[in-house]
Amino acid sequence: MRLLIFVWVVIGIAVIFGLVYGISALVERNRRAKIKTTAPDDDPQFLRDLAKRLAEEEVEKKKNEQKPEEPGDEQ
Repeated sequence: MRLLIFVWVVIGIAVIFGLVYGISALVERNRRAKIKTTAPDDDPQFLRDLAKRLAEEEVEKKKNEQKPEEPGDEQ
């Protein structure tokens, strides 16, 4: 009889812990689902700024390549 009571108490404790864990997992999942993270490449303003900056860098590179250095400037 004592063994049977012990088994029921252990099962009851396991059920309580299972319910607490399950409810906590559901609450955490609902809380986590509301957070939305965005990467910088999802932002249209970021993409416009990036394209502008890359175009400016490309123009600067072409200007530097086209401008030959004069031989008298080297020391």
